Amino acid sequence: MRTAEQNKMTAGDEIVLGGSMIETELSKVRDFLSAQADCPEAKLKPFMDYLKNRSGKMLRARALLLSGRLFGEIKPLHIKLAGVVEMIHGATLLHDDVIDNAGSRRFQATANSLWGANMAVLLGDYLLSRAFDTVSALGDNDITQFFAQMAQTICRGEMLQNVFRGDFAITLEQYLDVITKKTAVFFADCCMLGAIASDADEDACKQLYEFGNNFGICFQIADDLVDICGVENQTGKSVGRDFSSKTITMPVIFALRQLDEAGKSQLLFQLDSEQPNMAQVLSIIRFAKGVEFTNSQIQEYQQKALSAIESFSGSPAAEELKKLVLSATKTTH
Repeated sequence: MRTAEQNKMTAGDEIVLGGSMIETELSKVRDFLSAQADCPEAKLKPFMDYLKNRSGKMLRARALLLSGRLFGEIKPLHIKLAGVVEMIHGATLLHDDVIDNAGSRRFQATANSLWGANMAVLLGDYLLSRAFDTVSALGDNDITQFFAQMAQTICRGEMLQNVFRGDFAITLEQYLDVITKKTAVFFADCCMLGAIASDADEDACKQLYEFGNNFGICFQIADDLVDICGVENQTGKSVGRDFSSKTITMPVIFALRQLDEAGKSQLLFQLDSEQPNMAQVLSIIRFAKGVEFTNSQIQEYQQKALSAIESFSGSPAAEELKKLVLSATKTTH
């Protein structure tokens, strides 16, 4: 039976994105992405069609385009950069689904569930190759280096997360370091790229980086909370994946700090279980105020993100960026 909490938790599943000032530009990004998934081998068409149907909410592209829009009109360079970040993100999702053995994402079967891990990894690799081919064709060494460093940081974050799997002694500080590297830096770089492509000054670029970093942190915390409290037919992806992969996230870390030995033993038993009882897990974490604490942290990083672009207040693009943060990291109706 679903709890009231489960019925509420959707973490950005109902993101209010309609009527955006960048809808025309987003359509161009989708066309760009579709073109990147073309290839001459007819035998590969089903796999390329799969990639073309995975555009999702395009949060990173939206953040990049809106950051650029703060300083003027969107240029062709913004469209290409937005396409590149979505290809990189798409590749990480394909690889993540293999690592997590996930069966669905966004109400769609994962590539690994359809064709096996080998093809899913290769599809991710193909997206990465197309992304960096696009970047190299720009002929801008600074942007090429920017993407190379971004990719390295994301990989370090993913490797750190893998190292910490099953480590019940992980601290909140270590957890935040992991999600900063694997998620927040990506958001931060997207926002900064939007500003760079608009020839914004250094101070403005730093503001957008700070905005994106805090946006990324609260987004990942919210996503991790939904993995515990969400409902699969609302979120569009498998819930409880973090437990299955022994990934320890903020609600669990906080609960383990607060529980007495008996409560801690109960939670650790579920963490070690091959098929954890998510209703019991949620009950224990709620008792330890883990959900309450995690929601407070989401709100704290939301406010940090909003404050970072306060100097742009009144700009339509800034107001839409603020709405994007609040909507994408919302965990309750």
